Amino acid sequence: MSKITKLLVFGATGTQGHPVVDAGLEAGLEVFAATRNPDDAAEMLSDQANLIETDLADGESVADAMAQVDAAFFHLPTLPDATQAINMVQNVICAAQKTRLKRLVFTTAGYCGDDMPPGDFVTGLRMTSAAFLNSGVDTVVLRPTLYLANLVWPHLLREIRERGRLTYPPLSAKRRLNWTTTEDQGRIAVACLEADVVGETLDIASPEPITPPELCQMLAGVFGREVHFAPESIDEFANTLTHMSGSADIGRAISALYAGIDQIPGDGPLVDTDALEKRLSVKLTPVSQWVEERLGALISLYG
Repeated sequence: MSKITKLLVFGATGTQGHPVVDAGLEAGLEVFAATRNPDDAAEMLSDQANLIETDLADGESVADAMAQVDAAFFHLPTLPDATQAINMVQNVICAAQKTRLKRLVFTTAGYCGDDMPPGDFVTGLRMTSAAFLNSGVDTVVLRPTLYLANLVWPHLLREIRERGRLTYPPLSAKRRLNWTTTEDQGRIAVACLEADVVGETLDIASPEPITPPELCQMLAGVFGREVHFAPESIDEFANTLTHMSGSADIGRAISALYAGIDQIPGDGPLVDTDALEKRLSVKLTPVSQWVEERLGALISLYG
């Protein structure tokens, strides 16, 4: 396969796509940002990125965008079992086949590892992954753990600032797990464009597995106050997500994902990040470093 030089990023202005744009540019790639709103994207992204107005619901629009690149990064902007999502996946697959895309990187954007119990959300992500892997397109699937970027949800910041409480994630205080920074996911996605990983599903995360109380200790240093862990119940979390998203279906599906995580025996999800770094030749960011160096910047941007 000839060297990949042009990368298309779907959802380029979001918390997942934006870091892939940055990582691609840093790696010297020509990056094409697929967006429905080029004017808004121009204000958010580097002026080095090429903006392409693209609608995932329109197969021709997706194919036109892919015709300009060698590789693409994609994640679902909605629940995997929704009709809209199924159509988007089909459009991406058909466009990749038509344009003979050299490589496709798909992130599940939610943990659906082999140790997870079945559920609508997990099963939907697994079926979507299988669709890409069986499409005939050279595909790599990334399965991240929980995103650290979720910590900038406004209601979480408010609870920490005003009450010194971290109510997320709705998991046992004793559960030690790896978190994933979206910046690391971006670096990994770009590394997968050249690495010998086609046809594989990679569990990804950032170094330094911690418990929620240990995360609170790190947050205390950023917020300048004591922070204690007071998780919502799964039902409370479902209600919170319903209000955030405006969809009871999303609230139920995502909260069920977390309920599944808390059923993993022992700790987890856990990922061997040392092996990941060595295999992909990337340097990943420990959680404590991300909290100290990046959380403040994200709070300024989103909070």
